[in-house]
This record gives sequence, structure tokens and C-alpha cells, in this order.
Amino acid sequence: MERRIPLFWQLEIETRSTCNRTCAGCLRNSHPDREAVAPWFEDNELPTEVIHRLFREAQEMGFRGAVCLQHYNEPLQDSRIADLGATAMSMGFQHVFTCTNADYLNERVAESLDGRFHQLIVAVYVEEPHKSRREEWVRSLFSTTEVVLTHGEMIPTHFSPLFPVTLLSQRHAANPCWEPIKRMIVNHRGDMLMCCDDMVGHFDLGNVYDHSLEDLWFSERHQDLLLALEQPGGRSCHAHCLSCPRP
Repeated sequence: MERRIPLFWQLEIETRSTCNRTCAGCLRNSHPDREAVAPWFEDNELPTEVIHRLFREAQEMGFRGAVCLQHYNEPLQDSRIADLGATAMSMGFQHVFTCTNADYLNERVAESLDGRFHQLIVAVYVEEPHKSRREEWVRSLFSTTEVVLTHGEMIPTHFSPLFPVTLLSQRHAANPCWEPIKRMIVNHRGDMLMCCDDMVGHFDLGNVYDHSLEDLWFSERHQDLLLALEQPGGRSCHAHCLSCPRP
């Protein structure tokens, strides 16, 4: 297998399907194909043994970078999340983190997470003055794990009703894109995803039940797409890229 691209910088795994919120700007809710996203509104999990295998396979590839245990889901709805974080940290990955809305956070949950992740990225979706007070409270719960607050700000994504996404995608259509080369993303169904704006597997890149991480990352199709996207005008290689509102 010829390797024409470097190894990913981050392994991102969606361990569970669900989220307790229905944010308008999130692909879970804005995606027009409701049948395609239906599994995200049912209780589905990527099996623990599969997640552990992905950790091992990444390690065997020489990967020691960042591991994110979240994609389009709320990780605190996964009862395994603290143990999964601890396992990833024990395997020597340099930065193990997850992203949460903290709605399920309390003293008991925080105690189970503290020290089992290097970092929690927290988006608090409440209005001021409650937001500042809650953010301060969240910080107070952790002594070992770093807490980073994003203040719940939305960004343009495919199909978002909050931004002029058609205008933005037209503006950026000729731009190269280097986002997909950063991350190896696996959703709760085991599908390999192209990027942050891929949720359901628009690119038919394969599944971890049928292929190893190495075979997926260095597949001819995946490498061809990434190398095309690095070129000016490369977004024309796929309709989902051409309609992307990100710069």
C-alpha cells in the first residue's frame, strides 16, 4: 500500500449516538435527510471492544497524538466515558479529551472524570447571568483535568439555518481544504468520516468492522480525496465539499 499522505494528528471516536439537546445549528438537527440521521436519535453505542481495538491499532501505527471521544453526540450520556478516557490515557496518547455541554455534570460525575481526561472542552448553552455562574461552577469541580470553556458559540456547518451557508460555500468553493488530513474520525456505527462536517458517512470511506484503521486511512480512495482537496479548487472533488460553508 503506497502511503502518499501523513498519519492523522487526531483520532476522534463517537462512542455513542445520542445527545440531549436539539441545537438548530447542529448537523444532527439541520441535516435534510432525516432517515440518514435517524440512528443518532436511537440508543446506539460503538462496542467497548471495538473502541479498545481502535486505540491499539492507532498505537501500532505509531500514533501518539490527540484522542477525542466525541463527535455529534453528548459524551456524558455514555456511562463508559470515564473508563474510556482512562484507558486512552493509560496507552500513552498525548492529549485525551472530550467535548460536552455539561448538562449532565454534577459533583459525582465530575469526580469520575477528573484525572481520566487531560482536558474537557465545555460549551454551556444558557444565557447570562446564569452562564458565567455555571461556567465558574464547572471549573471548580476539577483539580486535575483542564477545563476549556467555549461559551456555546455556534459556527457555520452544512445546512445550518443560523448562517448564510449557500453564500459562504460559494465564497469558499475555490479554496483548498486541509481539515480532513488532521483527523481520523469514526462514528458510532463504525463508519470512517471525512471531516467535522461529515456525520453520516457521505464519502463511503469504509467501516472499522471490515477494515483496520491503517487500511482505511491509507486507502487509495481516501488518499486521492485528501490530495485533491489540498489543491486550489479541490473542493469540486465531492459535492459535500463543494457545499461546505467553512473557509
